[in-house]
Amino acid sequence: MIIILAGSVHSGKTTLLKKVVCELKRQKYKVDGFLSEAVWTREETVGYDLFDLKKERSIPLIRRTGEEEWQKIGSYFFIPQSLAEAEKIILRGKEADILVVDEVGPLELSGRGFWPALKQVVFQPLTSYILVIRKNIIKDFLAMLGKSKVKIFDIKNKDIFAQLIEEIKIEKKGQRT
Repeated sequence: MIIILAGSVHSGKTTLLKKVVCELKRQKYKVDGFLSEAVWTREETVGYDLFDLKKERSIPLIRRTGEEEWQKIGSYFFIPQSLAEAEKIILRGKEADILVVDEVGPLELSGRGFWPALKQVVFQPLTSYILVIRKNIIKDFLAMLGKSKVKIFDIKNKDIFAQLIEEIKIEKKGQRT
């Protein structure tokens, strides 16, 4: 099953996901993947760091400055070594109960960014996926997934934490029977 956590920019998706991951690990689920944590200078976002959920370490992922040949989306450049690390994490996630990818965006819709690695694993039925996606691209992303089983959760829902945990429990219980 693919769980989509949907919301707008800076709506609390990653903050919620940190809590969800912590609870899932507490319940002994094997969680892998990464979070994209904003890096701020004063009042401005200058980039995002990739936080590896298995190794529990951060590395710079995207920044406002970069090399001309680096993959770019909007005003951000993907650091090539970090993008390669994200792809390794995604591929490693085949062994997890739950793979978290924060976030799938316009770059992935164009077949770049994390998509080459994600498309290798996202259709495998033994792993559940939590993918963070902005609301404005969900329709296009669903078209990429085809007939995959998908459930969408809106960050604005006040009971979303409990609903996400319950959905994963139901999904994992169904896979074991």
